[in-house]
Parts: sequence; C-alpha cells; structure tokens
Amino acid sequence: MNGAVSQSLGWALLHLLWQGTLVAVALAVALRVLDRRAASVRYLLSCGALALLLVLPALTGWHHYVSLQKAEPLPLAPASLKRTAPVTQAPGFVLERAVDQRSPVAPLAARPTPVLERALPLLGEHMHWLVFAWALGVTVSSLRLLSGWLKLRRLVREAEPAPAEWQEALERLARRLGMSRPVRLLRSAALDVPAAVGWLRPVVLLPVTALTGLSARQLEMVLAHELAHIRRYDFTVNLVQTLVETLLFYHPAVWWMSRVIRVEREHCCDDIAVGTSGNAISYARALTALESLRVLPLGTASPAMSALGGSLTDRVRRLVAAPATRCSSRWVAGASLVTLMSGVAVAGPLVALALPPAPPTATAEAPEPPAPVSAPMAPAFPVPAAAPAPLMAPPAPPALMLAQAPAPAPAPAPAPAAKPMSSGKRDMDEDPDSDYDSDEDTTRVGDKPLSVDQLVALKVAGVTPERVKELESLGYEPTVANLVQFGHADMTPEYVKEMTASLGRKPTAEELVEMRHVGVTPERVKGLAAAGYGKLSADDLTQAAALGVDERFINELRSAGYDKLEFDDLVELRALGVNGEYVQALKAAGYDKLSAEDLTQFKALGVSPEYLRTLREAGFDKLPAEQVVEMRAQGVDAAFIRKLRDEGLDKLSVDELIRLRSSGVDADFIRQLRKKQ
Repeated sequence: MNGAVSQSLGWALLHLLWQGTLVAVALAVALRVLDRRAASVRYLLSCGALALLLVLPALTGWHHYVSLQKAEPLPLAPASLKRTAPVTQAPGFVLERAVDQRSPVAPLAARPTPVLERALPLLGEHMHWLVFAWALGVTVSSLRLLSGWLKLRRLVREAEPAPAEWQEALERLARRLGMSRPVRLLRSAALDVPAAVGWLRPVVLLPVTALTGLSARQLEMVLAHELAHIRRYDFTVNLVQTLVETLLFYHPAVWWMSRVIRVEREHCCDDIAVGTSGNAISYARALTALESLRVLPLGTASPAMSALGGSLTDRVRRLVAAPATRCSSRWVAGASLVTLMSGVAVAGPLVALALPPAPPTATAEAPEPPAPVSAPMAPAFPVPAAAPAPLMAPPAPPALMLAQAPAPAPAPAPAPAAKPMSSGKRDMDEDPDSDYDSDEDTTRVGDKPLSVDQLVALKVAGVTPERVKELESLGYEPTVANLVQFGHADMTPEYVKEMTASLGRKPTAEELVEMRHVGVTPERVKGLAAAGYGKLSADDLTQAAALGVDERFINELRSAGYDKLEFDDLVELRALGVNGEYVQALKAAGYDKLSAEDLTQFKALGVSPEYLRTLREAGFDKLPAEQVVEMRAQGVDAAFIRKLRDEGLDKLSVDELIRLRSSGVDADFIRQLRKKQ
C-alpha cells in the first residue's frame, strides 16, 4: 500500500474514535428525547448515525491525503549553518528542531518536548502496523460473515415447500400489505424461529414446530412480521449494516448503534404486524408462544430477519404498554433524518480544523535558512493560539439539533386499522391490567351498546348485519369474537355446512377458524378418510393440513411398506421430512424393516444412506437400528474409526467405539500418550 494512502487510512481510523463517540452521544440524546413507541423515527435516526460513521473516516482520510499531495519542498540553505533533525509528520503537528551550530542558545534543543508531540510522531512512524492490524481484523470478520451466509444458503436449499394452503395464506397477507413481489414460503426442521431471507427473490423460512405449535391466527401474525421485513427491504439494509460492522469492527459505538437499529427494526415490523391483525395483545401472545417453541440456540449473527430478534421481554412490554403520543409522521421522519445527516456538513469543517493542511516536507538537501540567533526555537508549522477554540465548538450543534428534531407540527392521526393498541373506553375498575382482545370478547352484538374498540374490530373484519344474521342461522353465538374471527377467516355458510357433514358433528367456532386458516377442506377430509383415517378430530385435521399430510403422502409411505401407521406417527414423520424416497434409500442400504420410531430417530439424527455406506465400508454392516442411532448420536463415523485403526486399534466393537467417543478418547489423545512414553 502506498505510504501516503497508509498514513491517511490510519489517521482516519484513529480520528474516528472521538468522532464516533460524538455521534453516539448525539444519537443517545435524540433517542432519550424521542418517544420509545416512535419506532420508525428511532430506526431512521440510528441508520443515519451509522451511515455518518462511514462518511466521517472517508472525509478525514481524503483530507489528509490531499494535504500530503499538496506539500511542497522547502528552499535550499547552506548545510554548514544548520543540521536538521528527522522530520516526522502527523496530522496537525510537524516537529523539526533546527539548531544553529554557532548559536549560544543551542542547548535549548535538549529541552523535553510535550508528551503529545512525542507520541504522535512515534504513532505516525508505526502507522503501517496499525493499518495491517485493521486489515487483519476486517479479514477475520469477513470470513465470519461469509460462513454465516453459506450456512443460510444451505438452510434455504435444504428447506421444503410449505403446504399450498399456507403459501396461499402468505400471498393473501402480502396483498394486504401492498406487496407485489412473489414470496416463497419454505419449512425447515433445522430452524426454530421464522426468518425472512433475500431481496430479489425473498423467502420466508418457517420452522416445522411453528406449524404445529401455533394457532392459525398466531401463525398469520408471525408471517405478517416476516413479510414486513421483506416489504421494508430490511434484508438489504442489514447487509449494509453488517458491512459497516465488518469495516469498523474496532469501534464500540458501531456495535451499539447496530444493536439499536436491530431492536428498532423489530419494533417497526411489530407495528406493521399489529396493524394487519388489529390487536396488540394477541400479537404479543403469538410472540410468547413462538418463544416457548424454541429448542435450539439462536447462534451467531445472520443476514436473515427473524421474528424473535431483539429482546422479547422489551417487545412485549412495548406492545402492551399504554399508547403514547405518536410522533412517527413523515414530516418528523424527514426532519430527523435531515437533522442527523446535516452532521456530515458539520463534519467537513470539523475535520478541516482537526487536521490542518500538511506542511512543506523538508529534506536533507533542502534545509530551511537559519533563524536569527536571538529568535526562540519553534515548531516548523506554527499553530495559532486561537485555533483550539473552534476545535471544541462545532460538536455542540449536531447534538442540539438532534434533540430538537422530534418537535414537529401536529401530524394527522393514523387510520384506525393501523393502530397497534385499542383506544376505546373501558371500565378500568374492572380490570386495570387488561386491554381489549377480540379473541376473548363474548359480548353479543345487539344486546348492548358496543365500545369503540369493538366497533373498529368488527369494521376491520368486514362484519355486516347480514353476517350477524348468517352466523345466528348457522347456530353460533353472534359474539364480537366469533364475528371478528369468522370475518378474518372469510368463513362462508357453505364451508360450515360441509365441514359439519364431513366431521359428523358441529365444530366449534374456534375449530372452524383454525381449519379454515390452514386450508382444511371437505375434499381433504374425504381423502384422509379414503386412506383409512376417517375419524380425526379438528385438531388432527389442522395438523395434517399444516404439515401436508394428505392422501398422496400416505399412499407414498404405503408403497414403501408402511401401511399401518398411527396418525401421530404420520404427523411426526412428515414434520421431520421423512418421505418415500428416503425410505426407499434406506431399504437399498439394507434397512427395510424399520419401525416408525426408528425412521424418526434416523431422520432426526441425520442417518443417511451415505452414512450407512461408510459404516459398511468400515466393516460394520447390518447393525441393529439401535446401535446405528447411538453411534450417530455420539459422532462415531468412518473417519473416527479409520484414525483409531491407524493407531493400532483395529478390532473394536460398536460398544467400545461408543465408549471411546463419549469419553473423548481419539487418535490424537492416543498419539500424545505414546510420545510421553
């Protein structure tokens, strides 16, 4: 790297330490003033602050580089009159001690220099090591990012398409959110939280546990959250944010701002999901239910957008807290962004003051003319006495403007459908900790006057007087909860009658809503009955539709030799991704009489035909299923066996291999023991 470029880059990275601290303090003041429910404004300000941290070192480095390029050599002078100490240049300081050999004040050159004047030249001499350390850190961070990206792409490749019913539900939600781009819905057994991936071809990854552990309405709310990430282009913003983290990994302010951005991003998507469902309490319960289904750790940072990002406790507390004055209008967002980005304009003069133009570069062949004997010795580049004052004055205006930005003109009230919390009047003496929830509202329409919350919920669900009479004619109570749920599920009298006939009984309103959401149809019920599963409950039918257990899947397993499976076994096999192709591959490997439990364990532990083939090549053929499961669970594979054989252990049984592996005894341990002997 060119010397001037290396020096400029190094000083830019060093100056960012105090510049980034100032920006972080200004952002903290702004966030302190802003309402914590104004997620969109807080998110915009945080993104602007992080972008400013990327602009400031670029301005600083460019200013320093240009100053170096404009430096001119000094005029020649007789070498016999003056000896020049080596010149070391640092931003704002050029130290040059010119000692006249004929001057009686020559001993002044031995006076101690200030600490800063000694430290900066030393730092400038070793700047290339600082730049090298930064480049090494960027390389390590890039490798970590690349590893996470490759893992994410592998998850997408291995995921399976979700049931067609849920793909259609996702498309309906996307249309309600005003999205035109197609979004694929995939399910994966390797995930335990939903995630949104991609920009040009976005994908929503759905864990298998969410299909069976969440109600239909809760799952729709979670999907709305993921679609909100895609609609807001959060995946692209997150990639840029990760790039900034990689380049400026050494600065604590960068990591703090990134954490704030991720938290506020989840809050923004929460607001959109609540606006889609119309009830914040139900959405908070959906997040809590999704958290309870998690069994795997979150792992390292990933470009994917997850519904459980940020602190779940803080998000739920924010959702159920009393609504505050909104300040998320477009006027406020624009004014706040302009205010923060105006720091770029302030940063230019600030950098110019902190880094005065580089002085002329002196060389041994071109020394400066000797100063008069009576003149005091001074630095080659004098710094005016008044210069320090402007250095400290400019940081104040950005913080002040940031604090004043959230004071806009009154904004129009948001539409009722987008309000995350109900605003209707309720009797606080009855239950001060409760809030309106249409899921639990048993108020009959027509019995007494309805509250504002109830009227809004009914209107959003498309309830009309005809719908009320229709519900009564079907034999269901016309409560607010039933009407709202039936409206969101687009329930029709024909569907209710057909499902009643298919089940042989009258299903409850909650059962009808859940079955309707996941796509349970009379045809699907008849198909399952024709396949031998004719006495299923509404919950069983909901699970079957959510996971894709249908007549085709059952016949596929039957053709592979599994024709008398319990329904719970079918659900578990389908959830883990066991299909006819996998069963046939195991048969070809010699395992053609496995029970449903064995199949489940094989698939859950990753016992593949390739793994069985490597065991057979290592001399372990036709092992009982229990031993295969235990070996795979302990990590005994062909490579482990081969390394032990290289150390002389070539006649080990399965039990001995498992004992060695579980105890941590491997070929390296044996080799080290032999070296000690």
